[in-house]
Amino acid sequence: MRVAPRDRLVSIELASARVRITQPAEIALYLKAFERLRALAVYGAAARALVARAVEVLD
Repeated sequence: MRVAPRDRLVSIELASARVRITQPAEIALYLKAFERLRALAVYGAAARALVARAVEVLD
């Protein structure tokens, strides 16, 4: 995966530290993971339905 110039840094905030990743190969891994999560995301009515189902399961 090619990393665009604007994607030169991944910053991860943890409870007690921050991790800064600048190596293109490592950044590419995070970009790929983010794209997978974005593909699974739901919005609007679908998001409300997902939350409602989760509430039903927890009740």
